[in-house]
Amino acid sequence: MELMKSKIEQAIELMNEDFRVFSTLVLKQLDLLKKIYPAKDEIRDERMHELEMNEKVLDGLEVKMREEIVRSIVLYGPRASDLRKIMAYYDMSSYLERMGDLTKNLAEYEVQLRSVSPALVRIRERLFELLAVSEKMAQNAIFAFTCEDNLLARDTIAKDNVVDEMQAGITRSLIEVPMDELGQDDLRDVVCMSGMAYNMERIADHATNIAESALFLMEGRDWKHKDGNF
Repeated sequence: MELMKSKIEQAIELMNEDFRVFSTLVLKQLDLLKKIYPAKDEIRDERMHELEMNEKVLDGLEVKMREEIVRSIVLYGPRASDLRKIMAYYDMSSYLERMGDLTKNLAEYEVQLRSVSPALVRIRERLFELLAVSEKMAQNAIFAFTCEDNLLARDTIAKDNVVDEMQAGITRSLIEVPMDELGQDDLRDVVCMSGMAYNMERIADHATNIAESALFLMEGRDWKHKDGNF
């Protein structure tokens, strides 16, 4: 006969379910972001509206998870192993909510892109390559946390340097574009793309944080500030 689960076990199961919903919606937001720029104005507006509505749901999920976490600690006095898992979910709620905010920022920048300058179009292509890498890091980090995959968590952390280099390269290229040759639309795109590169790099940072939390949960050691030495 199956034993009845304790209150703390039930609480952790609920946190896990909320995490799955939370992380799935964040990944949906990133996927939706890729569909905004090439869309026609009317469809673009619909997708922006959907993204904004999803962002409100993400904010609510963060509040819900944090309330559950505080309640479980106060009421159930979790053991050390359970407390480590609970605190990992606490960190996850912050990282995922911030990734949602950054995705919304990216969408707001993205709808302003108008320039047809060949130099900026080429940089824009590199920008969406950076988005693809950041999105993949987010997917892998969430999978590593959910499935307790050490190797995937380490691989995600290692990719952070790649994203840093890509962002730095895009920033250099934007600085090197001759400003006296650019019109108003071009200048606006330069500002928007600089902001987009920063926000994409921050998404990758939070993916790295999730992967580090996954390793902490699995191994009980803090992997932050390890300088890539695993």
